Amino acid sequence: MKKNRYIVQVIPPNSRKTKTYSISPFLFKLFWGLLGIFVLCLVLIAFKLAEINLLMIDFNNLKKENQQLMITQQEYEQKLSDLKDIFTLESQILNILGTFYENDSNKVNSILDKYRFEHSPIEKNKVNYDGMYHFGSTGSIKSREKIPNILPVVGTISKKFSEEENHKGIDFAAPSGTPVFAAASGKVVLADKKDELGLTVVIDHEDGYETRYSHLKTISAKKGRQIKKGEILGFVGSTGKSSGPHLHYEVLFNGKSINPETLFND
Repeated sequence: MKKNRYIVQVIPPNSRKTKTYSISPFLFKLFWGLLGIFVLCLVLIAFKLAEINLLMIDFNNLKKENQQLMITQQEYEQKLSDLKDIFTLESQILNILGTFYENDSNKVNSILDKYRFEHSPIEKNKVNYDGMYHFGSTGSIKSREKIPNILPVVGTISKKFSEEENHKGIDFAAPSGTPVFAAASGKVVLADKKDELGLTVVIDHEDGYETRYSHLKTISAKKGRQIKKGEILGFVGSTGKSSGPHLHYEVLFNGKSINPETLFND
């Protein structure tokens, strides 16, 4: 007995002839099965496209938030940089005053008059040290800039210069990480380890003067660089042969070690 078949008639709009097709039940079911799979694939594709669209929206939102966070981070970094500049300025003010803890107001005023400084912002809230030291008409700025006559660090003298004890400099006791300043303008000729002195910076001031800063924790100055008076060279440490955090500071004039204290406030 013949199995039932499905008859499909196709009537063209511009023809009177009718086309008849005989389809087996298997092919008919196969067609509907394939159509169902096709529709299911379309639904899945539409669902995935909607999911991708949501992910793209989330990605764009995250991108905007990340950009805003980057801007906020830059603002924080700028504020931290400004705070560091303010801390450095405060340290240099104490440095100018010589950390003498002087109670005599007349002496304090005379020091301030002698080392009165000015600064102009490079950008908003940015401290500029270029014009920090102003010496008046008692000597040229150029020659004064190259005389190491300011304290290299805010600290207490723990050991003085002594030719008898062969101590060719003075030691400043200060907490580890305290900024160390250039006592005068000049060229960095050494910024590296130096035997028992540990991390050391040596500056040639060209007018016969040379200064040395030893036992540093880290060095921020680079060899060959021109450095300005009061600029940070590094930070107090205890590298080399040292019993604790301090700065060993030496001044040489025409190759001979001299007592740095004779130049302070000169």
